[in-house]
Formats: sequence, structure tokens, C-alpha cells
Amino acid sequence: MKRKNLLPFLLLTLHYSLFTFSATIARYNGSRIFWDARNPVTVFSGGGYARMIELNNGRLLACCESGGIKISFSSNKGKSWTSPTLIAPNANNTPNCVPDLIQLADGTILVAYNPRPSQPYTSDRRFGIRLRRSTNNGLSWSNEIFVYDADCTFENGCWEPSFLELPSGELQLYFADESPYTTNGDQQISLCRSFDGGLTWTEPQRISYRSGYRDGMPVPVLLSDRKNIVVAIEDNGWSGVGDFLPTTVRTTLTNNWKGNFYVSGTSSQRNRSINYNYCPQAKGGAPYLRVLPNGETVLSHQSTYGNGDNHKMYVYVGNKQAKDFKAMSKPFLQGTTKNCLWNSLAVVDTGIVVAVGGLDGKIVMMKGYPMNRFQAPYGSQLTDGQLTDDDAYFTKSAQQVPMGCETGTFSYADFSYDREMLYMTCCVFRRQARSEEPYPDGVTLCVESKGASTDTPIGTSYRFRLLPDGTLVTDKGNGREWVQTDMPSVQAAGSVASSNYRVELAIPWSAIGLSTAPVGQNISVNLEVLTGDGTQQLVERIADASPIKPATWMLLNLIEPDATSLHAVQGKATFQGTFDLQGHPVADCLTHRGIFIKGGKKRLY
Repeated sequence: MKRKNLLPFLLLTLHYSLFTFSATIARYNGSRIFWDARNPVTVFSGGGYARMIELNNGRLLACCESGGIKISFSSNKGKSWTSPTLIAPNANNTPNCVPDLIQLADGTILVAYNPRPSQPYTSDRRFGIRLRRSTNNGLSWSNEIFVYDADCTFENGCWEPSFLELPSGELQLYFADESPYTTNGDQQISLCRSFDGGLTWTEPQRISYRSGYRDGMPVPVLLSDRKNIVVAIEDNGWSGVGDFLPTTVRTTLTNNWKGNFYVSGTSSQRNRSINYNYCPQAKGGAPYLRVLPNGETVLSHQSTYGNGDNHKMYVYVGNKQAKDFKAMSKPFLQGTTKNCLWNSLAVVDTGIVVAVGGLDGKIVMMKGYPMNRFQAPYGSQLTDGQLTDDDAYFTKSAQQVPMGCETGTFSYADFSYDREMLYMTCCVFRRQARSEEPYPDGVTLCVESKGASTDTPIGTSYRFRLLPDGTLVTDKGNGREWVQTDMPSVQAAGSVASSNYRVELAIPWSAIGLSTAPVGQNISVNLEVLTGDGTQQLVERIADASPIKPATWMLLNLIEPDATSLHAVQGKATFQGTFDLQGHPVADCLTHRGIFIKGGKKRLY
């Protein structure tokens, strides 16, 4: 391990000088999504408006518009996809567009779509909503089923169907509809219902309308309380915004939009999804809404925020009421020339979020992992800048925390601990990594050893800055700022390869003011990956985490080892984790198992 006084590194890696003493503030709550942006997968080589679900047999099913409506399946959670199958071909100069799909409780799969006649318009060809059904897991599909017809011209059409099945078995199909407003440009959200699995449908009912504006692109969910329906829409009627903004309208399941009920422009049931004060520039349409297994909600939309005229897909995490959306993240690395349009979200497996993007003409998926805390299993590590089969972090390949969506410098970090040490490793995929000042590459780990919820670093806050070659700079908070502090007992190592570098850190609990591992107590951490190019430093950060505000950092959960194993002789210990990759407790889930031996050596079995 190298140590030196790096004044440029101090100044250029977020060494903040504050002039007010720390104050206790509310701790950040809610999950943040960590996208594995290094591993995008192409689902369709062309097309748009893609949607995806997980079927009850574990396969993934995706659909898109591409010369009609096409579908594709994945039997390995999205690693590869079957050749597309056309299930709703275009006919009579009428393209079929914007599909949505659902699997009902009885296993029936439905794909809805939106016929959009091409010019010249004729009265016999109408904009409408249609669907097809499959009762054999997508092997074959029914003939086209009629749901609704709008007018025959683009100005008075209907758009973007989206499904919801209620616990009663009622099936709902929401869509944007401007056919009732032939003398102006208004648009409403309409709802048709089916009580026989999608074979027949009711007349449409208006459920959301703002006079003089265009409510559009609805996506409904039933919240985890099973009592409330929330529909995400795009709404261009908010005062002072001047653009579409993701918005939610809602009703109770008991009410279920009854009695000619509809949401007007002044109704208290119309809510901006994203707090406009939180992100005032992230305007845009095409919202998509889903519910996580823990009840939190995830919302996406497209916006030109932060990149000129290029649209990007942004994703937010909301609470269990589909409100207070924050933790804005961007799944896809696009550069400055690519658009990401008409995107959607899926929640699969144990709660993995899949972003499905129309990226530069292709349909691409990216997996994201919602976490409200990081996990550290019990186990010693060798601090040598290498990852071997003997290392046992939270994931086998030490990839618990993926980062890289903002800067394109992809990295994976992970944690573990024992009685004496907290361990961190981070692999950064970076060619020609720089350890030289000014503007070097590096990884910064901050630790708040008491889990204090403050707005500045205090005496229990520590910062560890690693260069690719293992050089370490250590700091401690003083209630106002970071102050460089020598911590000789902290071990660090780095190794640089042709395409990546890895740093490792071993922090004695005693070095950060603790007598032993704080199992069951609050401890919080922050991670940053810095990329230098000789002229500047780009910083990859955790969503909504401020490097100087411990209250915004991620909690770190020290997974308690098996109690009886800690009394084993010669320092041997077994451990058992009970958390999935998203940080949620799961019953009977063996996350790790191993034997640990004195001196930092260990053997897995």
C-alpha cells in the first residue's frame, strides 16, 4: 500500500469546505436502483414501443411494433431471446402499433395493440384498440378481438393501450382517446372493461381529463395494499411547466372509477409523479409504472434533460403509495447522438427491474437492482488487489454494487467483514487507468461508523480515497469538512490490468472508533468512482447520495453469522446469509456458505 499527501487529489476528489456545523436531518429512505450497465441485451433488432413481462412458468415475454406486432421469449431471464414471431400483421394500409401484454391469473396471455390507419384516410379504416389471446403460453394466438374504435383521422384517434387485472378477475384496458373532442385538441384517458378474460368489452368510460390539455399514455397498477389503483399518465396541464410531466391519477379499488367519476384538472387525486422541485428540468412524456415486491413503485419516462435534444430514459423509485418519486437514474449509456424512446419497465425474478428501451432503433434491455442498503457477509479477506476463488464477498464475483451509467466507466463493488475489519473491493473497467495527478482515476469509500444522520461529515465520518495503484488518502470529518488524517492501520491494495483495475480496502473497526463489528447497528457508506483524463475528473455517484451528507448515504447491513459457528476452534466459522440481491430478507435463502481460517485464508465448500 502506498500513502502520500496528494494535494491535487484532495482538491479534485470532492474535498468540500463547509462553514456551518453539522445538523441532524432526516435519513434518506427508499431504494435506489443500481444498473448493470455493462451488460445490455438486444431483445429486438428493430422496432419500437416494447413491453415485457415474466410469465408464470419463469420465461420472459416481450412484444414490440415492427411491421406489425412481434413477440419474443427468453428462457434464461433475458440473457438471450428467440427469433421474433409476428402475431398481428399489418393489413389494409393500417399498421398495428404500441402493444401491451399481460398474463391473467388463469394463465391466459393477451397482447393488445393500436391499429393506426395510414393516409389517405377512409371511413372504413379507424384508429382503434384490438387484442389477441393465447391459452397455451404463447404457442398460438386467437383471431383479432375488437375492443374500441375511434375516428378515422389522426387528429381524432386513440392510442397506447395498457392492461390491468383486478383481484376480482375484472380485466381493464386503459388508453388515450381524442375521438370525443373533434373540435379541439383535447384528449382523455378512457377505460374499457372485460369480465370474461378479454373476449368481450364494455363501452369506454372517461377516467381522466383536463380541459384544454392532453392526458395521454396511461399505465395502470394495483398498489401492494391491494386497495388502490394508480395510473401514470403524461400531462401537459401543469402551470409553469410548459411540457408533459409524469402524473398519477388514482381511485380506490372499492370505487373503481364508479358513478361517472373522472379526474378533473382541479381534483386532489391528480398528483405530479416527480416532485418538480426535486428535478425541475426532467420534463417529458411516455411514463411507465410498476410495483416492486416490497411495495415500492418504480416510474420511468423519456426526457431531454441534461443532453440537448436527445431523449433519454430516466427511472425513479417511489414509495408504496406511488408518490415521492426520487433517486433518478439513467439505465442506458447513450452518448450524445442516440435517442432512447417509448420505453417501459418490467419487474422480474425476485425484484429485478428491467429497463426496456427503444435505443437507436433497437429494443435493448438492462437489468437494475433496487437496494435500500448494501450487504456484508461475515468473512475475512486478503487485501491484495486480487479477486480469487477464496474470496467470499456478498456475491461470488464481488458484483453486488454495479455502477457506470452516468460516466460510462463501469464498476462493481462489494463488501464483507469480520471481528476486526470491514472489507471493500471494487473492480473498475478502465483502460489506461491513471494514478498520476492531476485528475487521476480512483475509488472513494465513505463510512459513517455510527450511522449518524447529518448534513456534514462529523467525527464518526471517515473517507478513504484509493488510486488504481493502491495509494490511499484518509480523511475524517470535523463537523464542517473533511480533514486529512493519517490512519496507518488501514490496509489498501491496487492492481492495474490492461482493461481494468481493482482496489481493495481493509478498515479495522478500531480505526473508525468501534471496538467490534457493529452487527445490528446503523452504519452507512457512500461510493464514488472517479475517472480522470488529464483535464478533468468525472464522478460516478449513487443516486441522491451527497458526498458530504452522511444522512444520504446507503446503510450497510452486516449479516449476522451463524451463532454456534463463532465458537468453532482455530478461528473457523460458517456463515449464512438471508438476503436476496436486492437487500430484502428472504426465507430459506443460503446466500453464502464457507469456512474461514485464521490469517485471512478461507476455503469455500
